[in-house]
Order: sequence, then C-alpha cells, then structure tokens
Amino acid sequence: MTVKKKVFWITTLIIITAIVIVLCVGYFIDGQPSEFDGTLVKFNLEFPRLI
Repeated sequence: MTVKKKVFWITTLIIITAIVIVLCVGYFIDGQPSEFDGTLVKFNLEFPRLI
C-alpha cells in the first residue's frame, strides 16, 4: 500500500469512529434532562411593528 492509501484509510477509520461515538453518547445521554430544579417559565417577548 502506498502512503496516501494508508493515510486515507486511517483518516476514514477515525471519522467513522468519531461519528459512532457521537451517536452512542447522544443515544445514552438522551440529550434532555429528566428533572428540573426551580421553576420553569415560558418567556415570550413580542415586539410591536412600528410601520
């Protein structure tokens, strides 16, 4: 194998491994908290149009 092919395959393996790690971490962490401390308030601010 040439050096370029080795670098290509190593880079491809690293990228695929990084994607798999990100997907697994995102799946197991679930991305959303299950409990909240304090009060949740929906804050909606509307600006009137000045036209």
